[in-house]
Amino acid sequence: MSKAKKIVFSLLLAGLVFNPALATADVPSAITYLQAQTPDAWITQAMAAAGQTNIPTAHLSSVSGNLATDYAKAILALAAAGENPATFGNVDYVTQLKTYHNNQQMGELTLVNDDIWSVLAMAAVGQLSLVQAVDAKNFIVANQNDDGGFGYIAAGSSDTNDTAAAIMALIEAGLSSSDPVVTNALSYLQNAQNDDGGFGYNPDSESDSGSDAWVISAIYKADQNPSSWSKGDNNPITHLQSLQDADGGFWWLSPAGNPSFNNKAMTAFAVVALSGKSYPIGYYQAAEELAEGLHYLRIEGNEATVCDTQVAGTTAMDLVVNAAGVCGYTYTLTQTSFGPYLSEVAGDQAAGLAGWLYFVNYLSPAVGAADYVLADSDSVLWSFSEWGENPTRLTLDKTEVDPNQPINVTAEYFNSTDWLPLPDAQIQVGSQTQSANAAGHLNLTIVDSGIYQVFVQMPGFIRSQKVTVTVGDTVSQNIDLQVEVDQSGRGVVGGQAIALVVDQAQLDFGKLKPTEAASVNVSLRNAGTVNLNLGSAVNGDSVFTQGLKINDTAWQDYSDSLTPAQMKSAAVSLTVPANYLASGIKTGELIFWATPQ
Repeated sequence: MSKAKKIVFSLLLAGLVFNPALATADVPSAITYLQAQTPDAWITQAMAAAGQTNIPTAHLSSVSGNLATDYAKAILALAAAGENPATFGNVDYVTQLKTYHNNQQMGELTLVNDDIWSVLAMAAVGQLSLVQAVDAKNFIVANQNDDGGFGYIAAGSSDTNDTAAAIMALIEAGLSSSDPVVTNALSYLQNAQNDDGGFGYNPDSESDSGSDAWVISAIYKADQNPSSWSKGDNNPITHLQSLQDADGGFWWLSPAGNPSFNNKAMTAFAVVALSGKSYPIGYYQAAEELAEGLHYLRIEGNEATVCDTQVAGTTAMDLVVNAAGVCGYTYTLTQTSFGPYLSEVAGDQAAGLAGWLYFVNYLSPAVGAADYVLADSDSVLWSFSEWGENPTRLTLDKTEVDPNQPINVTAEYFNSTDWLPLPDAQIQVGSQTQSANAAGHLNLTIVDSGIYQVFVQMPGFIRSQKVTVTVGDTVSQNIDLQVEVDQSGRGVVGGQAIALVVDQAQLDFGKLKPTEAASVNVSLRNAGTVNLNLGSAVNGDSVFTQGLKINDTAWQDYSDSLTPAQMKSAAVSLTVPANYLASGIKTGELIFWATPQ
C-alpha cells in the first residue's frame, strides 16, 4: 500500500463536543465533490461522518485486494453505513479478517499498519475481546519507537499518519488518553507540527491535507481540541481548510509550487476530520438471529420494560396479544370506529395525551396496528408515551470489560427519518445515571466488578433497549423466579478461579395478592479460593423488578461478601406492589454475581 493510500480508514459516531472552528469548513461542497467520484470505502466513511443518508454501498459487495487492510477497510465502511460486514459481501468479511492472525499479530509480520487497522475494524464490530484483537494491540504497543511515534513497518521510522492511526486504535482497544503510550505518541505529533499549523508525512516535510486529517482525527480521539494545537495564528484545522479548492475538493499539497503531481485524493479524509470525527466512524452490533416466523417485540411501559422477546404474529397488534402469555402481562383492546385500539398494557392505561404508540422498524406507520401486516424482517416497538416522543437506542463498542476500562457509548434518537445523536442523553448504568455530552457520547468507565444494565431513560424520549455489561472477573448463577398473582376480590383493568454456588435453581413464591409478601431462603457458598464480593440483578416481570428484596434490602442495593468455603443464607422476599394490576403466573430471573475482592 502506498504512503498516500495508507492514511487508511476512519470515521466515528462516538460523538464529540462541537468545535466552533469547524463551522467555517465547507463540508457540504466537499461532499458534493465526493459524490462525483467513483465510490470507495473511504468515501463511504466520509459520507457517514458528515451525516449523509442513503449512502451507496454496492461497491462494498466484494473485496478486490488480498491484504488484511483490504478487509479491515471494507468492515469499517460497512459499519459506518449501518450494514453487517459479516453478511453484506460475497464472504464474511469479519471471519476473513481473522484468518490473517499470524504469530500473535495480524497480517504481515513486518508491518504495523495492518495491525492498527485490524484493531479498528474489530472495534467497529464489537470484537475487541478476541485473541486476534488483543494480539494486534500488544504488537502495536511493542513496536512503538523511542521518539513516541509509530511507523508503517515494524522497526521502521515513525511517521505522522501511522502514529495518528495507532493512537485511535489503542484508545479503541482500551488505553486511556493519559496512558504513557498514548501521551508519548501525541508528543511525537506535537513535535512534528509545522509552523503553518499543519503536518507532513514526516517531521519537517511539507504539510499536506492527508496528514492534517489523520492527526486531527487522532486529537479528537484523545479528547482534545485540534484548534488548541496552535502555532501562532495557525492550527491543523486552519491549515487543512486552506487546502480546499473552489470545487469542494482538498488539494494534497498547497497548489502554489506543486502543479504537476498534486491531486485531491485526500478529500474523504479531510471530510472526516472537519466533521469532528475519528475512526471507526460507526459501530455495527449484529442483532440476535430471529427464529423463522418470529418478530422482535419490545414493550416499554411507563415505569419499566414490560416485554422484550421474539414472538409470532401477522400484524403489529397480534404481537401484543401473542406475547402476553410469554411475558406475563395483561392488556385491554377497545373497539373504536377505526378498529381495535390498545388502551392498556400491564396497568398502564391511555389517558389524555399519553397512550400506547407503536413503531415498526422505528417508523410510526400511518395505519392502525391491527391493519399493519408485518414483513419477515420487521421488528415492533410499543411504548407508553405521548405523541411526538422519539425512540432511542444505545450503541456500545464492548460489553465485557475490566474495571475502569473505557466503553464508548453512543446515544441516538430516531426523528422519523434518521438516527441522530441525542444531546445530553441520560444514561442509566445500574442504579446510577450518567450524562452523555452534546453529541450523545459517553466515555463510560465502571469502577466495580459486576453485571450492569445500561439504557437511555429521559423525559420526552422513549426508553432504549437494555444492554447488559459484565465488568471484571465476575461469575454468576441465575435463579428462575415465579409467582402467581391473585387478583380475586380486586378490580382488574385489562481471570482468577472464582466460584459461587447457589443451592436452588428456582424460587416459587406461591400465590400472592397485592401488598402480600413471601420469603424464601437461599444458600450461597464460596466454592473458590479467593474472597468474594456479592451483588444481584433481576430481570423479567415488573412484579419482581419492583418488589423483590434480599435480606430486607432492595435487590439493586444488595451486597455481601464470602470468604473461601463460607456459606451464607440470603432471605429473598417478594412483595406484590399495591398498584400492580396484572393477574396470573409471572416469571423472572434473579442473578447472584460475585467478583474477587
